[in-house]
Amino acid sequence: MPTILDIARVSGVSKSTVSRVLNHHPHVSEDSRRKVEEAIKELSYVRNLRGVQLRLQRNHTIGIVVPLLDHPYFSRLAGILTKTCRDAGYKMVIHQTFFSQDAESEIYDALIHKEVDALILTHSAFSEEEIKSRVQDQIVVVCNEQFEGAQFDTVGVDEEEATFIATDHLLHQGAFPLIFCGDDMDSPLQQKRWEGFKRAHAHHGLECADTCCHNKVITIEDGVALGEERFRTASPPKGIVAGSDFVAAGLLAAANAVGLSVPEDVKIIGFDDHPICLTTSPTLSSISYALDEIALDLMGRLTQRLQGKNPEPLLIKRKPGLVRRGSS
Repeated sequence: MPTILDIARVSGVSKSTVSRVLNHHPHVSEDSRRKVEEAIKELSYVRNLRGVQLRLQRNHTIGIVVPLLDHPYFSRLAGILTKTCRDAGYKMVIHQTFFSQDAESEIYDALIHKEVDALILTHSAFSEEEIKSRVQDQIVVVCNEQFEGAQFDTVGVDEEEATFIATDHLLHQGAFPLIFCGDDMDSPLQQKRWEGFKRAHAHHGLECADTCCHNKVITIEDGVALGEERFRTASPPKGIVAGSDFVAAGLLAAANAVGLSVPEDVKIIGFDDHPICLTTSPTLSSISYALDEIALDLMGRLTQRLQGKNPEPLLIKRKPGLVRRGSS
């Protein structure tokens, strides 16, 4: 008996594209749809409706979608979400997208096929509207992303305010000029942070040029490399808003390597308040997120929907806080 894999092989398209055609999904090109339909006829494929019906049953499994599980922030977030789901009586499966739209689309196909009952989305390469068109009436809740909450329950932190707090603190300490580190400036989240950085400068009546922004600064090694570059210039920065605590740790190491004193010569603030902040010398100041509270808020909304309730989507924003330590 032919399978979906056989159809994919004969038609020359992916398994996920075959699945979309079989489920009458709108996001399929006419050429791909035609190839799949021709392969179905050639193979005399008959869909196993009993299997389809079995997939429509609840299996008490929630998918948690992350871009990279070895990213310190997302591994920590996934751990907290996993515990929260387990405490609520659900099994979990972790999906990594590796920032790929194709990989993310396959996860949505799995949701439509009832391989999981719902998804917790922590990062997406799509807009809120694009995701809705793919999942239709299936259950998705969102955390970490800067969605407006128009289509899905969205719980997170005001990223613009978080960066404003960090930048405002540094400027109050007399640290100027500053630089900003982002991991992907094309993402809405990083754009929100950049807006907060610029708003704090405007609040202090200071200029903020685009050259203050450094993109693709993600790892400890990236922080070291950026620090070695900027700290050796004739006018090194007096303060840095790092995109994560790991980047901040790299910047601190670079400052020490070139003979700069932290916080006297340069002040540094990280993001996420990871335990690594306590291991450096001096210890790192950081923006703190109430991840446990975010997870509980999210689980509360998710439980309602899994119970068959259908309230209007809700946007919940938790306030960030500055944990001041030795680096600022």
